[in-house]
Amino acid sequence: MAASTFVAAGMLAGLAVGAGPATADTSEIPMNRCWGVSPYILDQPYAPARLFGWQQVPGRIELSLPDVSSLWFFAGGYRSDVRLDWHNRNTGARGTVLDSVNVGYPGSGVARFDVDSGPGEVEVTVSAVNSIPLWSIPTTSCGGVVHVW
Repeated sequence: MAASTFVAAGMLAGLAVGAGPATADTSEIPMNRCWGVSPYILDQPYAPARLFGWQQVPGRIELSLPDVSSLWFFAGGYRSDVRLDWHNRNTGARGTVLDSVNVGYPGSGVARFDVDSGPGEVEVTVSAVNSIPLWSIPTTSCGGVVHVW
């Protein structure tokens, strides 16, 4: 009886206090596909076609670039220096954000960008240079549009 009273009191307290602030929803931002040859040549191509974005602050969005991996995990993968250029169509503001990641397998190599563009329709363009100690290979660029509130 005492245990059930304790549980019921805890539930009521939780309802009275509330669940706390809501977390940001994650949205998928489609892009035309980037293409690039892995610096290991005989590997999966570099070919992301989307970004994921989430907002917790007005005028600022956090973006991540998934879908990049390498089968050469035993060699330590490769380095990807990723560049994201953004342009707010409403205000004309522009900027560039850089990130460097190690691309391996599975699911590593997620580049992350904090874009402080202000609210509006924001055009993004992504490009990368993928490297191993012997050489570097640039990718094509790709892009899309994200709405920042």
